Amino acid sequence: MTKLVSITMAIIIMLTAGANTELIAIAKPTQMITAAVNTKPSSQKKKKKKKKKHRHYMPKGNMGKWFKSKKALRKYVNKVMKYWADLEERGEITREEYYEKCPSGYEAWSCPCGKWTGNFKYH
Repeated sequence: MTKLVSITMAIIIMLTAGANTELIAIAKPTQMITAAVNTKPSSQKKKKKKKKKHRHYMPKGNMGKWFKSKKALRKYVNKVMKYWADLEERGEITREEYYEKCPSGYEAWSCPCGKWTGNFKYH
């Protein structure tokens, strides 16, 4: 009867301790069964933090990009304008195509996260 009570108590201890337990029972012919429960504290569980993806509070402009700074945006605008000017200068496009496709300016705005975008302005 004493062995049954000891086994029952060991099972109860194991079930109340949680899922990460092992029951170790040692039986000796002349003595009661003793039990030990090994558990891992819940504070040791590793939790992976998900990195939140930032959503901009405003849409991208017709540039279709976000820039790290206003200076980077200006550099991109100058690069696009130079591209079209070089095409027209080399005679690969006509003057009319140049005026139609090359931006004549831009407007810029920033998101609260610090990134910049904008719209090209055309003739």
